[in-house]
Amino acid sequence: MKKIHLKFEDLVPFIPVDIGNSSDFQELNDFFLKHEYQWALGRASKGTLETLKVTSRSTKIAIDTDGTIVYRAGMGQGTDQEWSSIFRQLSAH
Repeated sequence: MKKIHLKFEDLVPFIPVDIGNSSDFQELNDFFLKHEYQWALGRASKGTLETLKVTSRSTKIAIDTDGTIVYRAGMGQGTDQEWSSIFRQLSAH
């Protein structure tokens, strides 16, 4: 994802979101720094997860500027080609 998003970073925001409360936020931030991730890091509330119907970790959701979910994939799903296509679609809005 890091390599793919670089081409779109000025056009499409990408925000990884922690869905659990088992990790300390500083620990997550340190992990991001270690792996040189440049994205903002978020933490979802239980209500947000319910609204978005997130039931497992590594759920990937793309939301367009109208708030419409245009892509959803679970753990282990979503190829580089799919993400490139989704970022191209989102950057066209």
